Amino acid sequence: IPLVTAKIAISKDFLTINKKEKWITNQNSRNIVHLFRSKYDCILSTSKSINNDNSLLNCRINGLNNNKPDLFIVDLKLKLKKNLSLNKYLKIRKTYLITNKSNLSKVLVYKKLGYKIILINSLENKNDFNILFKKIYKIGYSRMLIESGLNYLNNLLKNKVIHNLYIFKSN
Repeated sequence: IPLVTAKIAISKDFLTINKKEKWITNQNSRNIVHLFRSKYDCILSTSKSINNDNSLLNCRINGLNNNKPDLFIVDLKLKLKKNLSLNKYLKIRKTYLITNKSNLSKVLVYKKLGYKIILINSLENKNDFNILFKKIYKIGYSRMLIESGLNYLNNLLKNKVIHNLYIFKSN
């Protein structure tokens, strides 16, 4: 199983999402996160987080920008938008879509876009997460950074599959 580290940015009151501001945290926090990304083999996120933020989840530090960790996206219901910014990089960055085995007919659309597919039964308990993380490890990834929303992170914490947790809080 890979080393699993999670990172989350939260507002001071843990609830507020400021629609006027793109970022929850400051530039220093974002620089630290980009440095974190440069040190991991892959990033795991969810389709919900990526759809909400249209995020690239890559390393954007001069001199380290070639180290764009490969990306794993948990999308059990295949709701990932087809017009995301990260789709421009599918040919130069390995991007995996983790979905249910019941979605085989829909999977072809994402395969044609350039996603690599990982099929799983479910992600409901610690055993399910361990099966997924073992699959990711067998592909060749030993250090994973999780950048997701609070719901997914809570599920990971509840199932005790995170080794390190970094919390960035707004002013």
